[in-house]
Amino acid sequence: MSAGGPGAGRGLEFLGALAGGLVHEIKNPLSTLRINLTLLKEDLAVALPGERGLVHRIEVLEGEVRRLDAVLNDFLRYAGMRRLERKPAEPARLVAELVEFLEPSCRRDGITLTADVGPGEAALDAQLFKRALFNLLLNAQQALGAGGSIRVTGAVEGGRGWIEIADDGPGIPAAEVERVFDVYYSRSQKGSGLGLPTARRSLEEHGGTVTLASKEGEGTRVRLEFPA
Repeated sequence: MSAGGPGAGRGLEFLGALAGGLVHEIKNPLSTLRINLTLLKEDLAVALPGERGLVHRIEVLEGEVRRLDAVLNDFLRYAGMRRLERKPAEPARLVAELVEFLEPSCRRDGITLTADVGPGEAALDAQLFKRALFNLLLNAQQALGAGGSIRVTGAVEGGRGWIEIADDGPGIPAAEVERVFDVYYSRSQKGSGLGLPTARRSLEEHGGTVTLASKEGEGTRVRLEFPA
C-alpha cells in the first residue's frame, strides 16, 4: 500500500475501479469497431478487388483503433495499480525472462541487448515489477531506433537491490529530463506517455525509487532501487 495510509489506499482503489469501468466501457465499442472494419475490408476485397485506396483507408482506421486500445491498456495499468502481493523473487530471473522476450526484436533493429544481474532474492510483486522493467526496456529500445546497445546490470546486497538499464542512444535534452516521468509526456510517437510513470509508481509502491540520468548524445541510464 502507498505511504498515504489506509484511507489513501481505499481512495486509490476506488479511483482505480472507477477508471477501470470507464476504460472497459470504451474498449467494448472499440472491439466492435475493429471487428466490423475487418469484415468491411474483406467485403471490399471481394466486391471491389481493384480499390486499394479504400482498403488502405480502412487499414488506417484499424491502426488508429489499435493505437487507442493500447493507450487505454496503458491507462488501465497506471490507474489500476493494485495492492502489492509480495513474494520472494529473483530479480536476475525476471530480467533474464524479459531479455529473452525482447532480444529477437532488438536483434531485428540492430540493437545489442545484454544483462548481468547478480544472484539474490527480494520481496517483490513479480508481475508489477516485471511490467515496470518491461516499460523501461521498451522505452530504451524505442529511443535507440536502429542500432546501438542496451545493457542491464544489477545486484541484491546489504538489504537493498538495484537494477540499472543503460543505452548508448541519442540521450535526452537537459530541458526535457525532468519531464520524462510526467503522465502523458512522451518523446516517442509510438509511446502513450504512461510507461515511465507506471514504472515509477510501481517502484514507489515497493518502497523503492527510479532515477534517470541522461546527456544529449551520450545515452541514458535508468536506475531502480528497492528494499530486498
